[in-house]
Amino acid sequence: MSARIQPETRLATLLAAHPELETRLMAALPALAQARSEAVRRSVLEGTTLEQAARLAGLPAPEFVATIRVWAGQGEDEEAACGPGGHVPLPPEPRPAWAARFTARYRIDADQMLAAGIHPAGRVKECAASLGPGEMVVLTSSFCPSPLIQMMRHSGFEAWTGETAPGRWESCFARREDAAGLTGS
Repeated sequence: MSARIQPETRLATLLAAHPELETRLMAALPALAQARSEAVRRSVLEGTTLEQAARLAGLPAPEFVATIRVWAGQGEDEEAACGPGGHVPLPPEPRPAWAARFTARYRIDADQMLAAGIHPAGRVKECAASLGPGEMVVLTSSFCPSPLIQMMRHSGFEAWTGETAPGRWESCFARREDAAGLTGS
């Protein structure tokens, strides 16, 4: 795709230019992945912009579009994709002090929620909003939840993610003001 990916880019246009993004896009947009017929799926792809898709998934459009750009090789923020070009994990980052010391008040399985047709972003936001001092939300998944990581960071939360085993990711979220009180966070 020679044109820069924008919020108004249609999903069909994106996938025509970047078919390699289909698996990641379906993971980020579980409702689309569940389309029963090819005709319905094609119709949704042709009629839906990235901005609309982000809104349907409960994600901030600017962060979602930025992540898609990184996945397509158009972004500068490699962190958003959990690896260069969005394909290879970054070298392991040590778990920050807050993620090692805080208590997991909530544990959420993203894969289980996505299999049920529910995007985990809403649940993570809801749980994070009720965190007390020294508490965190822990999300497990079979993928790096890049848009969610960015969304939570932009919402005032600390976020750490790491591949704990091949194909298994753990993401931790805590209130920024709580995490900032610990050295090494």
